[in-house]
Formats: sequence, structure tokens, C-alpha cells
Amino acid sequence: MATVEYWDENEFNFFETLEDEDKLLYVYDLMIDEPSYLEIHTEMEELDKQEKEISEMFKKLGEAASEMEDDYDFKRDRNEVRVELVKSTDKDTIYIYGPTLEVLLKVATDLQMNGMLLMDKNIEFTKYEPWSVILSYTVIGNVPPFSIN
Repeated sequence: MATVEYWDENEFNFFETLEDEDKLLYVYDLMIDEPSYLEIHTEMEELDKQEKEISEMFKKLGEAASEMEDDYDFKRDRNEVRVELVKSTDKDTIYIYGPTLEVLLKVATDLQMNGMLLMDKNIEFTKYEPWSVILSYTVIGNVPPFSIN
């Protein structure tokens, strides 16, 4: 088929390297005499180039983020959390003290998953150094834990 008048040997060899879908596009282009295959191929190369640039940008952003000092140490902050239960005749109140509200809310969620019923959430921020957060709840009672842990 390479020696037929429609194909020269170079074009036939190029055609043989194409995938089935690309061969179909190539033959279609020959039939209508508009080379859309080359446009699609060029467009895909441009998309591949853009994808590569974006992945390199994300890689650089990740490297920059890892080089930045991260002052937030979750394990250290979690160790600084204190819990105090204050019992009174009319209600029991639990106070959770710590460096950030996020950590205190996680502790409160852990208490609830372990069966403690809490209501009336109150959040206070201290005004002076060392700045901290005080989270308090009214304790209703205990139920079987929700958590399997």
C-alpha cells in the first residue's frame, strides 16, 4: 500500500505510527482535504505543556510551604490542654483550657464521643499574656460511648 499513488513511503510510515482513533481522523482529513488532525494534535501538545507548567507551579508551592516555619504544633498544643470539672448543687460545669479554640473543640468532641452529654457552650478568650481560650459546657450526664475506640 505504500507504493500506491495516494501514499508515499514516509506518509505511510507516519500513518502506521498513529493510534486507531488518530488514524481515523487522519483518513477523514484526507477525504475532506482539511488537516484538522494537525490542529487537534497541536492543541493537545499545548494542553500537555500547560499541565506540565501547572504541576511545576504546584511543586514549587509545596516546596515553599515546606520551607516556611510552621508555628502550629498540634501535639504540643494538645498537651497544653487542661480540663476541670466543677460540681455544684444545681449544675456541673466542665471547663477546658488551652491555646486555641480548634484544639479545645476537638477535645470537646472527643468527650462527647466517649459518652459525655454537654450543652450550653460558652467560649472566652483571655485578655492578657499568655493568651488562651476557655471553653465551658454544662454537663448533663453520661451515655454509652459513640466511638468504637
